[in-house]
Amino acid sequence: MSITLFEFLDFFGVAVLAISGALTASYKNLAVFGVLVVVIITCLGGGTVRDLLIGAHPIVWIENTYYLWVGCAAATTTFIVVKYYRMPMRVLEVCDAIGLAFFTVAGIQKAQVLGFTPEVSLIMGVFTGVVGGIMRDVLCNDIPLVFHKEIYASAAIAGGLLFLILQLTGVADELSIALGITVILTLRIAAIFMSL
Repeated sequence: MSITLFEFLDFFGVAVLAISGALTASYKNLAVFGVLVVVIITCLGGGTVRDLLIGAHPIVWIENTYYLWVGCAAATTTFIVVKYYRMPMRVLEVCDAIGLAFFTVAGIQKAQVLGFTPEVSLIMGVFTGVVGGIMRDVLCNDIPLVFHKEIYASAAIAGGLLFLILQLTGVADELSIALGITVILTLRIAAIFMSL
C-alpha cells in the first residue's frame, strides 16, 4: 500500500501518541481495557474533534481503519516493553512532543484541503495536536500538559504559522512541512529539557 506524505504524517502522529497514551496508562497501572481506551483517545481524539468541527465525514479513522491498527500496534508494543523496563517520564513527554509536531501540520493540511482559511486551518492544526493529549491527561486524573507553565500550544502555533507563511510564499510543500515540524519539535523539546 502506497501512502501520501499527508497520510504518513497522520500515521506517524498516531503511532507516537499511542505510545504516549500507553506510557501514561502504564504509569497509572490501568487494566488492559483502560490502557486501550486511553490509547485510542490519545492518538485519535484530536483528529476526531477536528473532523467533527470542520464537517469532514466520515471521520478519518472510521474511513480508514489502518489508523486504529497503527495505534493498537504501537500501544501493544509499548505495553509489552514497559512490563520489563520502566521508561522514564521524559520518554512520554518526547513522544507527546513528536505527536504534537506531526499532528499540528497534518491538521492544518486537512483543513486546507477542505477549503478553510489559513486562520481556521491553524486553529484546527493546534486542536489536532493538543486535544488527544488533553483527553488523555483528564482521563488519567492529571493536569493536561498544555495547561502547564511550559511552551506547548505556543510551539504548535509558531510552527503552524511558519508552515502557512512558507506555503503562501511559494516554498515547496515538503520543505514547508519539514520546517514547520522542526520548529514545533525544537521548541517543545527545549521546553521539556530546560523546563521552559
